[in-house]
Amino acid sequence: MKSPKVGAAISIGLLLVYLFLLTNWAVRMVFSGTPVGVAMGLLVFAFPLLGLYAIYRELRFGLKVEALGKKLEAAGEWPIFDLVLRPSGRPTRESADLNIETFAELAKANPESWKAQFALALAYDACADRPRARTAMSKAIKLSS
Repeated sequence: MKSPKVGAAISIGLLLVYLFLLTNWAVRMVFSGTPVGVAMGLLVFAFPLLGLYAIYRELRFGLKVEALGKKLEAAGEWPIFDLVLRPSGRPTRESADLNIETFAELAKANPESWKAQFALALAYDACADRPRARTAMSKAIKLSS
């Protein structure tokens, strides 16, 4: 795939088809008339609602991250990482830890700066620490508002 947006659009499309089929199945179960069918249909109907909510949250998060990234890029303030890469393209543990430490100190010194949190999130992401990257990016989004 050439663009993450294309991959996201395909994934969302497939998920929407799945959610449509699941909703159709849930509705047929509800209209079956049996108490067990109605109960199961109502419970199954919760999954498409949760799926739609998850799609909405992820799209909103992604669009906000993209907007912040464009602001940094336009200002010429995109963070530079000093990573030593393995042949696989992944950073070595030592260089990753050093970069995270550097950007964590920057974020700690500037707790109200969304730019520092954004850079920290990118450092975590570059080092494949997705949970902490997402937490830092969420904080950057909140600070930018």
